[in-house]
Amino acid sequence: MSKHAKLVYLHILIAFVIFLALKLSIPAANGLTPAGVNVIAVFIPILYLWLSVGTDWVSWLALGLLIMTGIATPDEIYADTLGAPLIITVIAMMSFSKVLADTGVIDTLVKWMMTREIVRNRPYVFICMMLTACAIVSAFVSIAAVSLIFLSMISAVCSQIGYKKGDPFYTALCLGVFWVTNAFNGGSPFGHAMPVVMMSTASAAGSPISYTQWLAVGIPYAVITTIACMAIICLIWRPEASKFRDYDLDAARKEVKPLTKQGIITVVVFAAVVVYWVLPEVAANLIPETVMSFINSWGTTIPLIFSMSLLCVLHVDGKPVTTFPVMTSTATVSMLVFIGAVTVLGNIVSNADSGISECLNNILSPVTANMSPFMLVLVVALGTIVLTNFISNTVCMLLFYSLSMPLMSAMGEPVLGLTVVIVAMASFASLVPSAAVTAPFFFGPEHITIRNSFKWNVLAIALAWVIGTFITYPLSNLLL
Repeated sequence: MSKHAKLVYLHILIAFVIFLALKLSIPAANGLTPAGVNVIAVFIPILYLWLSVGTDWVSWLALGLLIMTGIATPDEIYADTLGAPLIITVIAMMSFSKVLADTGVIDTLVKWMMTREIVRNRPYVFICMMLTACAIVSAFVSIAAVSLIFLSMISAVCSQIGYKKGDPFYTALCLGVFWVTNAFNGGSPFGHAMPVVMMSTASAAGSPISYTQWLAVGIPYAVITTIACMAIICLIWRPEASKFRDYDLDAARKEVKPLTKQGIITVVVFAAVVVYWVLPEVAANLIPETVMSFINSWGTTIPLIFSMSLLCVLHVDGKPVTTFPVMTSTATVSMLVFIGAVTVLGNIVSNADSGISECLNNILSPVTANMSPFMLVLVVALGTIVLTNFISNTVCMLLFYSLSMPLMSAMGEPVLGLTVVIVAMASFASLVPSAAVTAPFFFGPEHITIRNSFKWNVLAIALAWVIGTFITYPLSNLLL
């Protein structure tokens, strides 16, 4: 038997022991129901296995275990996972990211911004332009796609300038992209699973958040964090950049290709979906009441279904803009099962029939009785951003949401702002190679290492926490 197999078996045994300990030791008291005890006995071992073994088969197993808790019927569990509108939304978001990359939209936008005259002989302006382009793309495209595209461009540009992998200039560009993609991974619900998952979970808990509301709070957070990251690199770090004079701006400008017809079609279709989501909330008085009733009955998934179909139907030069197998190739079964399991687990934990929220409030209320809502946000945001740098971002998000929402609700305070802050903090993970899904793209002997990035990472993480706590949360109370 291999060492890996033995380790997996050990983790499974530990999870089973945790299950028995929780099942036999937790009383159905303080508002906690017998079904709630079963949920906790499954919830904690699943979290452990997600962190120690993986998320694919563990998520699949979690669905069966949740049915056995008795908190919901099999049909309800299945409907809240792969049968939920969330899954269609995630598939569509990943699909648009794929098509935007395949049709050259991202490549054209980034290269155009990187070749403006303002960057000539100005290395730090060049860095800011690259991170600005990264921010614009990251607002709509999955961070995995953005990271791979920008790392490829950074490698090509630095090679032309004369910097090799591991040099401070190269490291600064990589870290900047890492930070910006993380900021928009939590700040924008377009193309990113974590905000969409949390929007679904919050809706099931009775605190729905619309796309417009999330954008109103999340985008300012991401933009301010991006500016802070630029300041770290260009004003504090200031990596050696004397070789930048060798960057041939004119030659690079010749490589900028105009948008293809396929790219233009993709941008127009995607923009139409965004307008469909946002316009009814920002200009409701301008839309006829009959149209609004149709929009409200259709929900958010209808435009995604039609837009994906449209991209497969529209032909350019005898070929479709994309095909369904190609555009959905990034939405893997493993990812969808994990997202479904996280969502249904979050819904069940906050389910009133389990009594978990009531129990947490009864137990923790003596501690939080004299705590202000802002202090709770401060502590939760700090715990989230620290822990997320060492464990799964999605698991960390779910954990702190489950712990903090009952407390915030008991204080009589709105939970929407804290929800956005939790996702933003859970998304900003860049400290170690296991910090995020995209971390392996950046970390490596010839790329970023813990040693050459640690102090800058700590500074960026601290600033992200300050922005989330002292700017984003107060802003959410004003806007939401």
